[in-house]
Amino acid sequence: MLENSASSDSTPAGCFHQWEVETMESFDHQTLELVNYYVWRKDNQVAFLFAIELYFAHGETLLISSGEDSEAISVIKPESLVKTAQKLQDLHGKALIQRISAGIQPIWREVVGTEMLGVRLSPEESNGLYLNDALVFDFGENQVLLELSEKEGLEVGVYE
Repeated sequence: MLENSASSDSTPAGCFHQWEVETMESFDHQTLELVNYYVWRKDNQVAFLFAIELYFAHGETLLISSGEDSEAISVIKPESLVKTAQKLQDLHGKALIQRISAGIQPIWREVVGTEMLGVRLSPEESNGLYLNDALVFDFGENQVLLELSEKEGLEVGVYE
């Protein structure tokens, strides 16, 4: 479903590619079933949130990552996550990416089982594209902010 056409377009580094925007829009008005975090571990502790997976009732997932360099939020394919995890395991001799079920956390408990109205993005005024440093999952009364951490990875919080 997802095709990364980054090599053939001129999207600036600070903006989402059009295919990423279209992918996120394809999940509008879908019911959220599960949420998983993919955390990067260091010294047997969670170092940072590397990716988040939203699983919807129609059987598809939206997988969003900060990337290895934590410079931009991007939509990724599951294969990309597996490849990164395998590369890190080969390099370090142990698994560094771990999946954690996040649906029971208070921020997600309120929205699992409800319809996501859409993903809200911040427009980049000069070019008509959307900035890729933050986004909001809109569930009506409850909204979840996903943004780049000031340190590494992603941060999740309540959007008010």
